[in-house]
Order: sequence, then C-alpha cells, then structure tokens
Amino acid sequence: MKMKNKIALVTGAALGFKNGGPSIGSAIAFKLADEGASVVVVDILENMGRKTAEIIREKGGKALFVKADAGNTEEVKQAVEFTKKEFGGLHCLINCAASYEGHIAKNVVEISEDDWQHTIDVNLNGYFRFAKYAIPLILESGGGTIVNISSCAAFKVLMNFSAYPVTKAAINALTRTLAVDFAPHIRSNAICPGFVRIANSEGERSPEELEQWIKGIARSYPMRRVCSVGEIANVALFLASDESSYINGECLAVDGGRMISDTHEF
Repeated sequence: MKMKNKIALVTGAALGFKNGGPSIGSAIAFKLADEGASVVVVDILENMGRKTAEIIREKGGKALFVKADAGNTEEVKQAVEFTKKEFGGLHCLINCAASYEGHIAKNVVEISEDDWQHTIDVNLNGYFRFAKYAIPLILESGGGTIVNISSCAAFKVLMNFSAYPVTKAAINALTRTLAVDFAPHIRSNAICPGFVRIANSEGERSPEELEQWIKGIARSYPMRRVCSVGEIANVALFLASDESSYINGECLAVDGGRMISDTHEF
C-alpha cells in the first residue's frame, strides 16, 4: 500500500459530467484510495464529485466530498479546513481542477478579457490558492507531496488557443518554485499529459463518431493510441508516493512520445 496512512486532497476529482465517465481527477482519487490514502474529493460539480467519493467508500476506502470552486479563495480555505477537521492532516495535494468554459479557442486579439481572466483564475490561480492554503497543513502533518496536472500545451501550442497553454506553462513554473521553496519537507512535481481520453471532451458525438475521432487522434501518436486516465493516475501515484523520493521540481511529459515526434501521421 504505497499511500497507507496518508491523506490526499484531489481537486477536479469529479467523474466526467457526461454520464459519470472517466476524468483524470477521479482516476487519481481512485488510485490513491486503492493504495491506502484517505481522499478528500474536491470539485465544483457536486453530483459527480459525490459519486467519486461514494465509489471509493463502496470499495472499502476512505473518502469525503467537499464542494469548492478553485477560483474562490474562501471555498479553497474551507476545503483545506474541512480536510484537517475530518482527517486530521494532509500529506498530498493533487491540483487537477481546470476550466474550459467560454470561447477560449481564440488568439489574444480575439479572446475576450473575461474569458482570458477566468481561464487564468481557475487553471493557474486555483493551483496557487490550493498550494497557498494547503502547504501549511502539509508541513504541520510532517511533510508530503504536491502533484500539479499541467499539459504538453505548456511546451507545444495550437494555433488560436492562447489562454490555456499560458496557464499550463505558468503551472510548470509554479511547480518549480514550490519545489525549491518547500524542500526538503515537500516535493512538488507536475505531469504534462498529451491527449487523454476523458468524458468531458467527447461532446455530442455518437459512439461511431467518437471512435473515428479517437482513431484520428491516435494516428499522430507514436504509441498508435491515446492515453487513458488510468495511465495518468499511475504516474500521479508514483510522484505522490515515496517511490519518487528524490524527484523534485520535474515537469514530466506523459504523451507517448508525441512531443518528440514529427507531426506526420504514424
């Protein structure tokens, strides 16, 4: 049990809002719980967030849900206070909450200031807020780990998609500052996935359209397939646990070799 007697807080841990499908945050929560952690499931989506916690408990694990918006400082504080009250401490913070709301598939001229600001306030400032208010509790609990879910978009961007990669590049920088400022008591690392199959990106595609869409994406990856949420959860577990005890300040690409490959279809 790699997380035995550990307490973890996972943001963005609700199941996919489309019929409770796969999400990165919920997969990480399940994995940490399977390895013995008590998990605080944090999300703005109450029904699917509660479902994540219920599934963990049904499997014999320990989990509680707290509704909190990463863009709201008071709700972030309350989530950390809830963790201390219910479990007595905190050893692992997983920042996974992200926003894709608004019309963000635009360049800096076209995007509205409101959409730009909202994306930054959740995707970047949400990570900052949870780190700011969780780190004192982690230190009080004897130290631990932070894992930030970033993206390969921090390194390689798409045209007319400006705000999102800016937040992910900043998350990587935040990860490194945390790694330096709070070592040796807290290790901080980031995971930078490529495309991951999650329910919330499926849109209104039919099952047939969905399979064709996924196959099309897979052709541009050397692994000839797309990543599953479970594969990201495995990396998160590694970075959260003592198995990665001398890894600190890394931003690990988990993209099946996509970034180092040519752009042609395989």
